[in-house]
Amino acid sequence: MSSERLWSPAFINYGVSSGIFYMTQYVLVAALPIILTAELGGTALDAGLAMTYFQIGTILCRPFAGRLIDGLDKRIILLISSVLFFIIMGLFNLTTSLQTIFVLRGLHGAIFALGTTVMAALAVVVLPASRKGEGINMFAVFSNIAMVLGPAVGLYALQAYGSSALYIFLTIMTALAFILSNVIRLPKELAKSKQKSSKGWSISQFIEKRSLPWALMGLFIGFTYSGVLVFIPIELNSMGAGVWGSVFFALFALMIIISRPLVGKVYARYGSRFVIYPGVGLFIVGLAILGVVSTPVGIICTAPLLGLGYGAAQPAFQALAVQSAPIERAGVSTATYFLALDIAVGAGSVILALIANALGYQSLYQITSLIMIIALALYHFVIRKHSYIAE
Repeated sequence: MSSERLWSPAFINYGVSSGIFYMTQYVLVAALPIILTAELGGTALDAGLAMTYFQIGTILCRPFAGRLIDGLDKRIILLISSVLFFIIMGLFNLTTSLQTIFVLRGLHGAIFALGTTVMAALAVVVLPASRKGEGINMFAVFSNIAMVLGPAVGLYALQAYGSSALYIFLTIMTALAFILSNVIRLPKELAKSKQKSSKGWSISQFIEKRSLPWALMGLFIGFTYSGVLVFIPIELNSMGAGVWGSVFFALFALMIIISRPLVGKVYARYGSRFVIYPGVGLFIVGLAILGVVSTPVGIICTAPLLGLGYGAAQPAFQALAVQSAPIERAGVSTATYFLALDIAVGAGSVILALIANALGYQSLYQITSLIMIIALALYHFVIRKHSYIAE
């Protein structure tokens, strides 16, 4: 198994291009609220709506993305999505109103969903069969690096050079993603559709039922993660320690990156349960500690636990979602998993905001830790024993 090549040029190029797509999102998540409120006269609600429109775009596009990717030549879908992504980022340079930002964010979300799904599907295709689980885990490193660099790069570029320079930088980065993702000469037999054409419409064309158990687990962890993503910065800011928010997420993502090679090896050698049990367990412990601490130092100390837990469990669920379906359904299975993740983050941001406003942050994290305990029990007693893939 170890002799089969994992880090092929195609795998690296798709990974870097996917990381750039994620980079644009993390840069804009950090920078757009400031641009909207300070430059365009928007409110905090408008800043939230910019994220909402992005999520709507991703949720609406994910199911169709999987169908398109598995029904057509993946190289064509990649070419179209990378060109459109470049155009959309270029149009940000011309924005002068909130309404234009909202429209572009919706389009950004839709093409982001299409592009990242096809890149993930192509990465699965070029991986050796015996190393797919390990490879999918390693592929997630690229988005994790974007998670680390994106917010810091976005805020620095905005404060040092202004929004125009920021948009130009992102446009150049998307041009690089276009070049890297399309320069690979992928054999036609790997990229073309292997599915028989079907007449009419059915849910199976958009959702891979064999991936649903793992998509459900992704939904659980994505829902609870949205509480960390949205409310840690707000809570730290309310303590007068807002600057530590970037430190928290840097530690969070750094632990994911450092542990990922080991996690991938454990997954490949011993099976997914040896990654999922400790991963979800650490995530629960981190959430439980957040539910009792009330100081910035206490909050920061949970970042490594949460990063290790999330970084182990979430990619494992993604790998199982993809491995549970035939290779010709890689696009739909990938889209099914990411659709659940998109819905979880979008819904979690709203539902957990209501809980935080009513009960406070500590109660919020106590509730999310209980949700993950339920998820772990569901995995142990139901999903692991009745899934479509042997672990």
